[in-house]
Amino acid sequence: MLFDSWGGALSAPLYLEFSLHPMQRIVQGLKAVHPDVPVIVFSKGAHAMLDPMARIGADALGLDWGISLHQARALVADRVALQGNIDPAVLLADRPRIRAEVRLALESFGHGHGHVFNLGHGITPDVDPEHLGALLAAVHDLSPHFHQ
Repeated sequence: MLFDSWGGALSAPLYLEFSLHPMQRIVQGLKAVHPDVPVIVFSKGAHAMLDPMARIGADALGLDWGISLHQARALVADRVALQGNIDPAVLLADRPRIRAEVRLALESFGHGHGHVFNLGHGITPDVDPEHLGALLAAVHDLSPHFHQ
């Protein structure tokens, strides 16, 4: 997975020059050496660039919580899988809210394949590990309805 945590702070021309084009070269190099290893590209906040991101040869795009899975899926169609996009702050909530947010994310993607459930960025140090367990349990419980 290639991470660009600041891509969304760039203008479109600067993003293309300093983030997307270098990531494309990295993806091409990885695929040349390891053609069967999936590559995921993540650019935090670069939602306006999802269409060009879907064209660089990666297998999946990581998403933060600033765009719904439904919107992202409409932009990239079936060209790449999507990974994400729960706000990590959800893990500070109670178990019912965590489960509700998992359901909302799954509903936003909709039915079918091509979604890797994940947070939209990293886990903060103040998260109770049991809350992560509640998220994982909800994903395992609710996902089969959407991804059969």
